[in-house]
Amino acid sequence: MFMRFAFLLMLEMLTTRLVAQNAAPEFTIGDRFISSVGLSFPRANQNHENEQLYGLCYTPSLNLLNKHADFSVAIASHLSLSNHFKSANDPIDYLMMSFPAFIQFNIGHLATHDFYSSLGISFGGGYNFSVIKSEFDLGALLITAVHFWFLNQSFTVGYTQTHFQNHHTLMHELSLQLNIGAYLKDVRGNNKITKFVKPFRK
Repeated sequence: MFMRFAFLLMLEMLTTRLVAQNAAPEFTIGDRFISSVGLSFPRANQNHENEQLYGLCYTPSLNLLNKHADFSVAIASHLSLSNHFKSANDPIDYLMMSFPAFIQFNIGHLATHDFYSSLGISFGGGYNFSVIKSEFDLGALLITAVHFWFLNQSFTVGYTQTHFQNHHTLMHELSLQLNIGAYLKDVRGNNKITKFVKPFRK
């Protein structure tokens, strides 16, 4: 009787362990959402003339593939509001608002909430939906960025390129952003782990 009970108990424990190991991780926005805020410097190239704009930007992203600490695939945006000051080539002030949507691949720094790397890159593509001089325009967008620690803060330097259809404008934008989120306080410890513990990473 005792042997039978012990066998059933061991079988139940083994089954519970296997189910727990095979259970898919819960999808939570809090673990997959990453964002940054900063300054943007768009430059419009139209009719072989360059016009500089200055503005603010906010870049939210949500990881779709979040399995590895230093690699992810995300849906993202790069919301920006910029102002053009009148110049010799374009003698009017106007605003530009952009609402891009794109798929982004992230490697290293800032890839997930558990990243280990001090340096990272991201790149992707999609479409940019913008309002320029009170007129709607859209175009294909390419984006790339570098992420890094500096003065104990996490920063992103980004570059986007958009080919707008209606204005026949090629827009280049540089941005300097501060990566924000309480998780950055916890993840700093990951970056201090030496090469000797790489096999034990997630």
